[in-house]
Amino acid sequence: MAWEDSTIRRRQIIKGAAAGSTALVAGCLGGGDGNGSGNGSASGSIKFVHTSSFEPSAKDFKNAYGKKTDATLKIQSTPAESSSSREYYVNQFAAQSSSFDVGMMDVIWPAEFVNAGWAAKIKDSKNHTDAMLKTPVETATIDGSLYGMPMFTDANALYYRTDLLKAAGYDKPPSTYMELVNMAQDIMNQSNKDLNGYIWQGGATEGLTIMWLNWLWGMGGTVQGDNGNLVVNSEKGVQALQHAVDLIYKHKVTPEATASSGTDGNRQTFQQGKTIFMRNWPYAYALFQDNTPVTDKFAVATMPKSEGHKNAKNSCIGGWSLFINSFSKNGAAAQKLANYVGTAEAQEKLAVDRSRLPVRAELYEDAYWKKSDNDKPAFLDRFGEILNQTSARPAISNYSQWSNIVYTECNKALTQQKSPQKALDDAQKQIDNDINKS
Repeated sequence: MAWEDSTIRRRQIIKGAAAGSTALVAGCLGGGDGNGSGNGSASGSIKFVHTSSFEPSAKDFKNAYGKKTDATLKIQSTPAESSSSREYYVNQFAAQSSSFDVGMMDVIWPAEFVNAGWAAKIKDSKNHTDAMLKTPVETATIDGSLYGMPMFTDANALYYRTDLLKAAGYDKPPSTYMELVNMAQDIMNQSNKDLNGYIWQGGATEGLTIMWLNWLWGMGGTVQGDNGNLVVNSEKGVQALQHAVDLIYKHKVTPEATASSGTDGNRQTFQQGKTIFMRNWPYAYALFQDNTPVTDKFAVATMPKSEGHKNAKNSCIGGWSLFINSFSKNGAAAQKLANYVGTAEAQEKLAVDRSRLPVRAELYEDAYWKKSDNDKPAFLDRFGEILNQTSARPAISNYSQWSNIVYTECNKALTQQKSPQKALDDAQKQIDNDINKS
């Protein structure tokens, strides 16, 4: 695969000696016997708190776990996606709560969770990480120890309506920012329907930070300053935010309501059939297949880039791992669930049923699917290409604080409370005081 090392490196990560003496549950549910605060029991029940969009997969895990072990998996959804989920977990950690045992950890959280003592070490007793892509494992590894079992990886994509493009005379999606604008305007003018041209995550959440980075990276920009500090008010940083504002108020291809939109709200809007282009994650792909107004009428493409930057890597790498709450009293059962989600069985189900991008490398190869009862999902080849065009958000322990500053100020520009220059200048002052000086 062009986007990963040809050989998966052997990883000797927390193979705890105790794991070898622990009886493994029949089938795929094997695991270690410890956690961050005590051994706990391998039976009984554990609680998995997950993001709202992961609900279908959480139910899959619950069914599999119940069939293969004498423990019971209880599931609970957090109020929303990444930012709100983090707030929920942090509040639980602050109270040293053992009310849940396992949760979902975004790729940007491990350093924070581990440094604060919130996430327990994962015992990879079945060596699942040896078969995984390098990046998802490295993001869950701190100081040589594994603190999250990678579940799926993620990359932004441009979703588009193939039928609307074809009817307007277009045989391929746009490859640049202004091609998208011109194409959206043309299709909106030709159509007798009230269409959204381009929707994206514009609310004051993590999604807006990612959108701004998408545009910045697509212009060949970066947030890494020459002195190691993080810089957001660079010339290209301001241009990226100005482009977002122009999509709404100048080009009028993005509705003003986008400034209060989020990931799954965008997914639902596109699914209703009145949107031409949308930026979103792979999970939406499966949801569009189930007898919706856009079923068989959409496709995904790599993210458009600024003119002159066709090799820019401007899709944001994402993904989630399963972590064990350091305050959990059910460590052994939690370890078993962690080891299950890393199996080829669990990874295949996530890919086939939920269009999640696998972290196990073999699932991207045709040879794997020749031995499977399932056909290779069509989206894997396209998203494999998209994964080759990804960049990562800043790897800092206080990333959430940095992102909060960025999306709060960017949103003020989208709602015309500030100019893009003023918004990012104000963001830079906060970053210099709270992030760069620390």
